Amino acid sequence: MSETTGKNVVTFLEEHVDHAISTVKKLREEKLALEAEIAQLNSDVNQRDARIEELENLNSEMREASELARLASEKEREEIRKQLTGLMAGLAEPEGTGENTDETSDSSESEVMFKANN
Repeated sequence: MSETTGKNVVTFLEEHVDHAISTVKKLREEKLALEAEIAQLNSDVNQRDARIEELENLNSEMREASELARLASEKEREEIRKQLTGLMAGLAEPEGTGENTDETSDSSESEVMFKANN
């Protein structure tokens, strides 16, 4: 009986060793699959990070361009307001009292030229 028991023990141990070896192989395969998945996910994260940075830069540029356009528009509006204010002030003055009417302007220039030549 001891010989049979010894063979049974050896057979039992071989089965356990084979099972352990197959479990280790399976775990290694799963580990490799998980590492490949992790590498793919890291690649996806890096691509998304790059895209986010690109979009943030684009957003910043667009905000800057928008601000410049707004400032230019404000400046243009202010210039138009000044011109309109000047035109309205000129229209509000009674005729003949304007400082720079064509006749007054021409005669003033002639007087200055005449005095400068003499």
